[in-house]
Amino acid sequence: MILFQKKSVLSVKDDKTNIIHKFSVPENIGALKIKYEYSPKEVADRELAVNLIKDCFKKYDEHIVGRPSDYLPVKNLLTLSLDDKKTYRGASHRQSNNQEILISADNATAGYEKGDITPGQWTAVISVHSISCDVEYKLQVEGEEIQ
Repeated sequence: MILFQKKSVLSVKDDKTNIIHKFSVPENIGALKIKYEYSPKEVADRELAVNLIKDCFKKYDEHIVGRPSDYLPVKNLLTLSLDDKKTYRGASHRQSNNQEILISADNATAGYEKGDITPGQWTAVISVHSISCDVEYKLQVEGEEIQ
């Protein structure tokens, strides 16, 4: 059963922010399956990307070598963390922009803690580490009922 779904577009004004989503987990859920993706992973506009790198050269100019184009591609990075109603359950600070996360009493995706799926309010946090263009993200939380 789908417990939560969200699709949204972020802009560069959302850079270095956290997007908080709260969702309810009912009784008798034995596992959570979370699908999380965002796009684009890389800035497609080459001129924009090179200009972003040039701006970084100006900001951090002491030991930079090479041309701005040597530092392509410019990548967007959003990560996901999860809390149940009592505690932090983990995070996935991976470079992949398409992830599936499983949490159950017996198993959990690397970076997350296995354990009972407690009913109540949970929180998914999308940390916007770096975006340099408009980025669309999708988040879906599915609960598997205990048989």
